[in-house]
Amino acid sequence: MYLEILNDDGSCNRHFIAQEDYTAETLKKNTAYIHSQSKESNALEIYKAYYGESRAILFDASNQKLYAKLRDLQSKDPFGEEDYLMMFFTSGSTGNPVGALKTKENLDREVKALTKLLEKYKIKKVIVTVPFIHIYGTLLGLLYPLLNNIDIVLKEHFLPHDLLELIDDNTLVVTTPLYIKALTKLDQSKALNRSIFISSTAPLDSKSAQLFISKYDTDLIQIFGSTETGGIAYKTNLETLWTPLDSVTIMTNTESELIVKSPFVSTVLYENGLHCTEGRIETFDYVELEGSQFRLLGRSSKIFKIAGKRYSTIQIESSLEEIEAISKALVFVEADQNSLRGERLNITLESNHKFSAKEIKKIIQNSFSNLKFSIRLTIVDSIPTTEAGKKLLIK
Repeated sequence: MYLEILNDDGSCNRHFIAQEDYTAETLKKNTAYIHSQSKESNALEIYKAYYGESRAILFDASNQKLYAKLRDLQSKDPFGEEDYLMMFFTSGSTGNPVGALKTKENLDREVKALTKLLEKYKIKKVIVTVPFIHIYGTLLGLLYPLLNNIDIVLKEHFLPHDLLELIDDNTLVVTTPLYIKALTKLDQSKALNRSIFISSTAPLDSKSAQLFISKYDTDLIQIFGSTETGGIAYKTNLETLWTPLDSVTIMTNTESELIVKSPFVSTVLYENGLHCTEGRIETFDYVELEGSQFRLLGRSSKIFKIAGKRYSTIQIESSLEEIEAISKALVFVEADQNSLRGERLNITLESNHKFSAKEIKKIIQNSFSNLKFSIRLTIVDSIPTTEAGKKLLIK
């Protein structure tokens, strides 16, 4: 297989990926620190770590707190003889980043499940917009094509029209909601009925999904999962229910929060020490089981209850972002000791308009009936995002 990197000046770097060129006995069990300097170097270093069986720690170098923590780890090596091939960190969008240790079996078993999911599309080329420090980027953007002998096309910074020009028949585009939404806004269009898009890393609202599918006449698969659990489930096009990936077992606790057991789950997590999961993780996602599938309501920090009914803040974010003066909205549920309900909505808006809390409550109530709730409103010039497009809470 070939790894092709497109440069802004029109030139192209092409690498033939063969196991014998990326295997080194001296790498075994050594720790390699791989940060987000460039997609090209990331890809080559990850392949070297995969074939050389070195223990690769992938991280976002722009996260200064995490960067400092890892510099300290280099001298201590708290992982000892732990069996892992790669370690990925959660985004830390709602707390401190957690390191998820992945064995070669974790990664290979998940790629096998993804291969089964995509088998009918007969993929001949993979285009990747996602950074490889994100587990979704590594699994689908690097390991899936590697283990299926499919060529990869990368660019350091894809513009939406760049992406559109590169897609042809039997192309898989591994991307994020950020690019899906950007592609719907392009003036140009293209029939992509023989290509397939996979989106993950953040929620994609149904309106954006419908616009995208209609505009390009293509298939869209969304993957639901996390760094710790790996992939959990998928849904295609406008489906509302999620179907667990092959080998994934799901159940719920008494609060209707999702429990995941699968061979993709990290058996060891790192957060101020090592913690064993035994391949089973209780998430903070509220779901409704419907036969072998489930309906995703949202995360506990993304769910609030009024009169016994659960509402998702993802839906609220989407309704606020439909307002022309609001570029981005980020909504969380937080504790509020002064409220009778004990919680309120923490709303951050990226906007040049100085909305009042009363105006925002009215907008939300117009979409979700006359709900009674308190809010804490913050208006900023910019809401930061991770490299994968996930919005981050400003603290």
